[in-house]
Formats: sequence, structure tokens, C-alpha cells
Amino acid sequence: MKILILRVVFSVLACSCLLLITAYADAGEGNSERPAFNQSRYKEDYSFLKDPKKRTDWFDPVKYIPLTQSGDTFLSFGGETRQHFEYIDNNNWGQGPQDDNGYYLQRYLIHGDLHVGQRFRVFTQFMSGIETGRNGGPRGVDEDRFDLHQAFADVRLLGETQKKSLTVRAGRQEIIFGSRRFFNYRERPNMRLSHDAAMGILKWEGLDLRVFGARPVQINTGYFDDKSTDAETVWGLYGVYKSLPVPLNVDLYYLGHHRQAGQYDQGTADELRHTLGTRLWGKFEGWDYNFEFLYQFGDFNTRNIKAYALASDTGYTFRWGEVRSLRLSLRADLYSGDDNPNDGELNSFNPFFPKGKHISQLAAAGLTNQRNLHPRVTFVLDRHWSATASTQFIWRDSLTDGLYSIGGGLLRTGALSRARYVGTQPELEVKYTFNSHVDLKGIFVYFDAGEFLRQTPPAGDITYAGTMLTFRF
Repeated sequence: MKILILRVVFSVLACSCLLLITAYADAGEGNSERPAFNQSRYKEDYSFLKDPKKRTDWFDPVKYIPLTQSGDTFLSFGGETRQHFEYIDNNNWGQGPQDDNGYYLQRYLIHGDLHVGQRFRVFTQFMSGIETGRNGGPRGVDEDRFDLHQAFADVRLLGETQKKSLTVRAGRQEIIFGSRRFFNYRERPNMRLSHDAAMGILKWEGLDLRVFGARPVQINTGYFDDKSTDAETVWGLYGVYKSLPVPLNVDLYYLGHHRQAGQYDQGTADELRHTLGTRLWGKFEGWDYNFEFLYQFGDFNTRNIKAYALASDTGYTFRWGEVRSLRLSLRADLYSGDDNPNDGELNSFNPFFPKGKHISQLAAAGLTNQRNLHPRVTFVLDRHWSATASTQFIWRDSLTDGLYSIGGGLLRTGALSRARYVGTQPELEVKYTFNSHVDLKGIFVYFDAGEFLRQTPPAGDITYAGTMLTFRF
């Protein structure tokens, strides 16, 4: 406990110093427009700083370091830290080790980005995570002392602009597709997810087409010991088209997935799964919509796989002035579960690498054998304050399948209860943005256990409270 307190005090002092630094950094920006930091830092492009008049931020000397007289070859450095205190009462509804006073998570990322003209680029990012004070010790995604998170090279084979190009990317990288429901970098936990992968990227005006093969990187807690293995492999083709003459964008994709130890209520076995999917999304006037449909087939040991998912997010935004807004939205999702554990089929949906924050900061239940409704209200008061309130209602899709974690592990078997309702989960998140570099979040979640959990105890209601201070440069 003493170490936890010392680390919290040190982090508060360090972040206070960062606030003072970034206050001066933002003071020099005036009214100039700059791209916001991207959560996937490799997507940022600081070549615009070739113009000295646009170097208005205190950190610009390290964001753009020209290595040639023309300025087309340059280095860019950046990083971030997230200081996260988390308290969970009745974690996993009271099953397993419990923590009665919270714990402290630290994450540090530092990266370098080398651009050599328009055709060659190398991006490298290191990651470190520390957990302090958790009873039962760190979970698999809580701690990694220091490791290589990303290291990939881009070679542009054709095209001179971003709108028309053919690029080959190879190395360790974060992979993001669509709205990141099923393929993302895992931002919610302390440690992010990357893949050892090769990818071809074709951009042609409104078309973005990607073909890839990858293996997820497994987190280990030591130094430079993260690695991928042939125990799990993914591959696929993902296309996005944005130039239709109506407010409609279309994603079409195929994803393949093989893992040696797929775990479901039916048991554990070798799994080969193919997914066909489409996403329809867009905006018109104040409306926005995002619908996704997936069908899966393949083999699970001697069983045939037949599974599906339907996911939606529809909202309307009211605006007052340039900043203030109110968005009302409803998410409604269905992820199939297994209909009969004794037949020759597996109907449980596999969500690949799901976006936990799509569900909530707690994400107590995962995206297999689930139906949910999720109304949300998001209010942006000004450039500093914003808040989101939501309530999630969760049911099992199939009464003969179990309850799964966000990582795909089986939490409760479905053989002991015929109840469908899993629980109700209200959540409130308040965010204060100090400036473009620093923001602070406060999060509260309550999970009211439903009849299925009460019939398969333990079934304690979960209370989650957390604070998250993030600094980026």
C-alpha cells in the first residue's frame, strides 16, 4: 500500500508539471488549426510543419526534425502516458480474487517516425505498463515492463499521393478495421494489442482496400519478451468505399481465423473460422448510423461452425454553436450463441479482437451469445467539458450457451440455468480536457446482476469507479 501511495503522489506531481508545460504549449497556438492527436499514433502526419509558420506548439521541435534540405526526409517523435486508478467491487460478480481498495495502472508509450521522401517510412513504438496494489497480482493485460509494441516499414510501390497509392507494410503493427468493433488495438486495458503482420494497402480515390496476414502478439511481463506464435493466426481482405453519390459508405470484408485452443461451452478444440461481413455507415443532416452484419462458417474439431452477428449504432446530434452539442443514440446488437451443445454445429459467434470500450469501461460480459440494448446520451458543453451517460441491458442469445468474457473466455456455463437476462449496467463518464495534450476522465459503472447470474452464483452486483489522466505529445 505504501508503494501504491508513493507512485500515485509521484504521478500526480509529474502530471502537474506536464500541465504547466502544456499550458505554455497551447498558449502559443492562438487560433491556428492543427490535427488532433490520433489514438493510433502512426496515423499522424507532421509533414505540414515543413512550413515554419505552422510550428506553433511547444513540442514542434521534436514533431518535425528535417534531415535533408528539402525537408521531405524527416523524423518525428511522440509519446503518451496514462495514469489510471481503478476500483472494482465484486469483480466478475464475486468470483475469483477480490480487491477491496483499488489498484493503480500506469502505461507509457514512446514512438519515432522516419519518413524518407514519399515512398519509404519506418515507425517504431515502445510500450511499458506497471500495475500496483491489485490483490491477486496483475492480469494478463495489466503489466509489461518494457517491450517493442510496433516496428513496421511502409514501402510505396505506386502513386505519389495519399489518395492514389499502393503500399506494402510489414512488421509489428496495430491493425484497425471499420468501426473497430471486432478488430482494434485494445485501448481499454492497460496494455494495447499489436500483431506481427504483412499488409498490402491500395488507396484509389474513394476506395481503401487492404489484404493482410497476421499473428497477435502475446503480452509477457518481462523485458523484450512479447512474441507471436502459430497458435493463433488471422488473415483477410477488407475494403471500404466512400465515394457513393448518397450519404452512404460501404465496407465489405472477409476474415479468416485459426486458433489451436478455441474455448466455448461445448469444450476446447482446434478452430478454423471464416467470416463474411459488411458495414453500412454514414451521416446526413443531424443523423448518423452504423450497421454491421457478419456470418461465420468453418470447423470446430468435428463440428461445423454456423454463427452470425448484427450490430447497430444510430444517433442524432443537436448542435449549438461550433462546440456545444447533444447526441442521443441507441446501440442494438445480437451475437449468436450455440443452439444445441449435442448437435454437430457450433453457433457461438467469435468476435476476434473486440473493442471493449464499445461496450463500457467495465466490459464485464463479452460479445459471444449476447443480445443488448444500449441507449446513450453524450453532451459536449464546451472545449473542456463533456459527459456520456448510458445504460446497457444484456441478455443471453441462446439459453443453452454460456456467458463469455470480453477476451472470449468462458465465464459461466449455460448448462445450469434457463434464465435469459444477464443484467443492467448504467454508466457515467465525465471528461475534462485541459488542452490538446492533457485530459482527465472520471468513470462510474454499476452492474445489477440479472436472473441468469443469480441462478449461477456468485452474483454480487459490480461497482466500478475509475480515474484516467492522459498526456500526449
